[in-house]
Amino acid sequence: MPEDGVPEEAVLEELEARLVTDLTYESGQIMGSMISAAHPLAQKVFAAHLETNVGDPGLFPATVELEAEVISMLGDLLGRPEAHGRLVSGGSEANVVALWAARNRARDEKGIERGRVICGANAHVSYDKAADLLGIELVKIPVTESYVMDIDAARAAVDDKTIALVALAGSTDLGAVDPIGDLSDLAEERGLHLHVDAAFGGFVLPFLSGPVPPFDFQLSGVSSITVDPHKMGLSVQPAGGLLFRDAALAVPVQVDVPYLAGGATS
Repeated sequence: MPEDGVPEEAVLEELEARLVTDLTYESGQIMGSMISAAHPLAQKVFAAHLETNVGDPGLFPATVELEAEVISMLGDLLGRPEAHGRLVSGGSEANVVALWAARNRARDEKGIERGRVICGANAHVSYDKAADLLGIELVKIPVTESYVMDIDAARAAVDDKTIALVALAGSTDLGAVDPIGDLSDLAEERGLHLHVDAAFGGFVLPFLSGPVPPFDFQLSGVSSITVDPHKMGLSVQPAGGLLFRDAALAVPVQVDVPYLAGGATS
């Protein structure tokens, strides 16, 4: 830490020099990235409201109201305008919180302390992190020649300790979409939480011109969805989204925070 400060211009000049090896979207050199450059208006809005905190609804009620509108828009895009949710830091946080809710719900309703979560072998690394953080077992199902989860293998893997299924609506490497309709049926048959990871595909699949099989809340077995505005939604980083079919599914991770003006958060 320098003992004396330096002029603003010097700081900006050094920062530009230090980051010269970072690629930019404007350069045309970035290929295969799921992240997109933020819309200019999004950048202005973000910069103008850096001090707001939706985690403290009592102090920033108008911002929280705007968040609710965004969640409703995302819900409408994904088949359920009345969906409950929050904007979070990204897909990893959304995936962890979704499984956190599924774990606590299974513990409270079924008495399952250490549950199993079934996902494809090509699931995002955040599920490995979630399993370690939450103390759950991650069961990885082989993928088919089309690089999607083998539904027959998934069905065979479900047992009495299974608490959730994870389906990919756009895998990280290839954008592959799991057989989510079949997984929805399986989730309903066995009373499981089905989380759809649409961090990549959530802002792509609804806009494809050809027929797209249902992957979202149109399927009655889907419990929660991850969708990332900072990927193809032209939002700034960080901006992830987590949607639950209804508010009751988020109750298991709701916490009362007495030192906040807004009280409970979830």
